[in-house]
Amino acid sequence: MNRIIISIRINVAHYSQVNNSMRMFILGNMANDGYAVAKPMWELNKDVDLGINTSDFGMALPEWEDAHIKNEVDPYKIERDQLRSTWKAPKRVRYFNFQNKTSWRENFFGKMKAYINVIRMIREYDVIETHVPWAIYAQFSGIPYVVYDAGWIRYLQNDTGIRNKLARRGYSKAKSIIFTNPDTWEIFEKQKYLPQEKIHFVPFAIDHNKYKPADSTDLRSKYVKEDDILLFSPSRQSWAEKGNDKMIRAYARFLKQYPNSKFVIVSWSIDEENSKKLARSLGIIDNIIWIKPVPKIQLIQYYNASDIILDQFVLGSWGTSTPEAMSCGKPVLMFYKKNHILRAFGEEPPILNSPGEEDIYSNLLKLAKDADLRKDLGKKSREWVIKTHSPVLVASKHIQILEDALN
Repeated sequence: MNRIIISIRINVAHYSQVNNSMRMFILGNMANDGYAVAKPMWELNKDVDLGINTSDFGMALPEWEDAHIKNEVDPYKIERDQLRSTWKAPKRVRYFNFQNKTSWRENFFGKMKAYINVIRMIREYDVIETHVPWAIYAQFSGIPYVVYDAGWIRYLQNDTGIRNKLARRGYSKAKSIIFTNPDTWEIFEKQKYLPQEKIHFVPFAIDHNKYKPADSTDLRSKYVKEDDILLFSPSRQSWAEKGNDKMIRAYARFLKQYPNSKFVIVSWSIDEENSKKLARSLGIIDNIIWIKPVPKIQLIQYYNASDIILDQFVLGSWGTSTPEAMSCGKPVLMFYKKNHILRAFGEEPPILNSPGEEDIYSNLLKLAKDADLRKDLGKKSREWVIKTHSPVLVASKHIQILEDALN
């Protein structure tokens, strides 16, 4: 495999810069993070394209973020062709098929061609921002690149497989690394192969003009009456990383005080069945509504229909769900590590920090009985996200890091 990679690096023609404009390429879009950064860059009139692998997970398609998809869609089986009629992609989005859904044994020449095409595509630009897993390939392109890490480093620490060895090498060859999760700061500091001066914290970009308070009365009325409490959790079911079991146990206790409450939980990932079994064993299954992952336009409706959002309770920092919900003006319960958050933002967010079951339970009670507190926290939450996760602010930091990488 290494021989193949080296051969391709030698034989692919190198792109020659012919003008003073920096051509940037964001390659990859896991959880739509690349698209979230590209959009404000376009607003700033920057010369940047976004590369989308159409054979990737459905949630990595920009259609998942911005298309008005009315029917239920399975992100594991979704095909972009299904969504063409629902949304017109921006001109600066470049779609390509990296043949993820076939093996090397089944489709050696097809996958080889896809690999060569990606290297050629990279070499059309002056500098690259690679999202997972594209640092593996960009390191062999001869083009300077910056790694964007939204948590992949957690899985690269000790794994000895060839893919993760190549990923670590890709990180080491990068000009800089942008990371979004404050809890991974301490992981990066332990990686001796990564000079600390090239590690940069930059928050997720959250579009507060899209994620905003809105009327979701119709959706809410499907689950509860006007004065009852509706909870919502968008996190994938992974007890080891998200602590969904703590949340479900806390809700079982909360339900004794608020028997008419309902809890909408997004049901997917490795502990999906374990969460349902736990709910059954606690006798609360009738008060939980399990839904499949929904595209972001629909997700915003669920945020706005709910009184309280519950996110994750293990890692100590957030992905995009927490700031999205906060931007919609909703109070959020989650666990964050105070020292990492202070280091990243210089202040704590208006979140009721909830590391364990008892904290989740007591904070649920506190918010449920006080509508004014929910409203106040929601208002402060939106203001905080606008201040810290503004798309233009985040994009400007990315642009500066990319410019430095080229220089």
